[in-house]
Amino acid sequence: CMDAICPRLDENRASNAKSADVFDLEKVRTIEEPHISLTRPFYLPEHQIAGFVRELEACLGGLGPFAVGFGQISTYVNERQDRGFVAVDVDCGEESVRRVLDRVDRLMGKFGQRKFFRVPRFHISLLSVDLAPADSEMSKVGATLGAAMGEEIAHLAAMRIDEVECIFGNKKFSLGLDE
Repeated sequence: CMDAICPRLDENRASNAKSADVFDLEKVRTIEEPHISLTRPFYLPEHQIAGFVRELEACLGGLGPFAVGFGQISTYVNERQDRGFVAVDVDCGEESVRRVLDRVDRLMGKFGQRKFFRVPRFHISLLSVDLAPADSEMSKVGATLGAAMGEEIAHLAAMRIDEVECIFGNKKFSLGLDE
């Protein structure tokens, strides 16, 4: 966990929230490796992974490192509606992230995979929350945790992006962006 972008949750402030906003803090997890997602989860057969990584490295050629800055705290829910996230939105450097995404999307299409969201909202998730079917309002979770974390993460500095990671199961591939 990078302390600069994974501040500790102030459990006292979170637990002092209004009773309507209370939820089980045991369901809250710090994201171990904060990142900006560029794909939805997908599956590739084992024999295609090496080729995918080679082509990803080739398609990223010519893209150099860049910086991103962060803005407001937002909440997101995954497609299965079983996990919520408290995140900080990218508000500076979005065009650089979009250039990487455009290349990744083309590669995903070539491998028969879904492209990323039509209107992406780039962000770094800091916390995840397991949602039960009754937890229909992620906004309550986000408001409570956001208030507990807000002062600590509201002024995040820019972060340098100098690699793209590709993870398949327990295999991680780090591809550097050219200088």
